[in-house]
Amino acid sequence: MKTTFETALDQHEISEFFKGEGIYFARGSDWGDHLHVSNWQEMCSVLKNQKAPQSLLTKIFEDYAKYLNEDYSDAEGLLSNISAYYTLKSKIPFLASDSYDLIESLDEKTKKNIGKLFRLLRQEYDIKNSDLPKYKFDEEIKRLKAKGCLFELESL
Repeated sequence: MKTTFETALDQHEISEFFKGEGIYFARGSDWGDHLHVSNWQEMCSVLKNQKAPQSLLTKIFEDYAKYLNEDYSDAEGLLSNISAYYTLKSKIPFLASDSYDLIESLDEKTKKNIGKLFRLLRQEYDIKNSDLPKYKFDEEIKRLKAKGCLFELESL
């Protein structure tokens, strides 16, 4: 049986997969929103059996992140996907082997788009989430660093 990640590859729907749109939506138990880490676990279960899983992950993530729109929804989804990567990095061996880091491996165009979206989050995240029981933006950044992100994402 084919995974939804394999379907996303076959259908050229990587962006939809990372965004959790349509059949790629993984309902979170607490809030009913998309649980990005669930999609990452499924993707990694497929990638770990490939010849060059890190190279494939880099290319797939570039295909997603390079073309994100400069809007809050895409920026928040990017934060969730980067957080999912760093959450799983210590649990799934190929995500960290040979000192691999996803953000470091991305091309410059992708890094610039990530920087732009994180600067947008800096301006809007706390305002958009003021009525929700979520971490503040600075706390999200601290959590990313605690999970191993060594990059100033806003500076990319």
